[in-house]
Amino acid sequence: MSYNAYVFTRPGGADILGFPYGHVAFGFQTDDNGIISVGGVEVVTGKTSHVDNAMDFWTRQTTDPLGFMSSQTPCGFETRYDMCKVLPVASPNIDAATAQIERIRNTNYNILSQNCRTDVVEVLEAYGVTGLPGGARPSGFFGGIHAAIVPLTAPWPGRELDISIYGEPDQYGFRDDPQPNAQGYAADLAADQNPNGPDWPPRYYGSFLVRRGFLTLFPDENYSGQSTPVPTGSVLNARDLPWPSKMVGSWYATAAPHESQTLALRADSILPRFASSGERRLHASSLALPPHFGLADQLVGQTGQ
Repeated sequence: MSYNAYVFTRPGGADILGFPYGHVAFGFQTDDNGIISVGGVEVVTGKTSHVDNAMDFWTRQTTDPLGFMSSQTPCGFETRYDMCKVLPVASPNIDAATAQIERIRNTNYNILSQNCRTDVVEVLEAYGVTGLPGGARPSGFFGGIHAAIVPLTAPWPGRELDISIYGEPDQYGFRDDPQPNAQGYAADLAADQNPNGPDWPPRYYGSFLVRRGFLTLFPDENYSGQSTPVPTGSVLNARDLPWPSKMVGSWYATAAPHESQTLALRADSILPRFASSGERRLHASSLALPPHFGLADQLVGQTGQ
């Protein structure tokens, strides 16, 4: 009898002194019908104990563990997980894993000795998982597990646009979840900033995940250059972009399909930043922005868009 165990992670789940320390949770199959027991501990209320669920230590049973951890986590949208690894277990011990869960429920949280990572290790080793790596940082622990990364791509209920931008490749680093504005789109707030000037933002994005909606990436600011869409239900790493720089100059996302080739012509209406075309030209001149930045301004005036 071979069942599956799971390790789920949110690499940006714990911010310690500005560093993405990471967060993990567990799952294990309980019967031949595919019932999976998933669970973990969330620092939602700021409390510091497992006892009586004071630190939101929780478990659930589901037949869709990947979908549940992506779109139905009990502590809300911000505590959804990003990816998992699936580990086959030849001789699972469900009773031993369940006993560990009950012990954890009655043990005070300790950042060094009883935390999200130790919870996962103790439950899954009792279940029968072997070869789990050591280390204290949850995201490093997850990375050391010898199994393929499985992105969690189920969209959150009620969100017509559900995308995530990660600060590092392979969904690592802090996660940003941009949401559409009243006009139905989300866009890069730094889309018209000079990569060599005083208002230069970081131009490198680690990776992108689209759960629902449409996301287009561009190598240049102002939604220009060779556009690259990110397919729904997939992860795109910046290192795999078709551009030599492997950097993203701007991005644009909508719930419904959009025409990426016309975005540069209406950049000011997408993210209105200038009160007049004169202000825009002054901005372009002072930062030595490329010619198409000013050209887009002229075309917008000509087309009335």
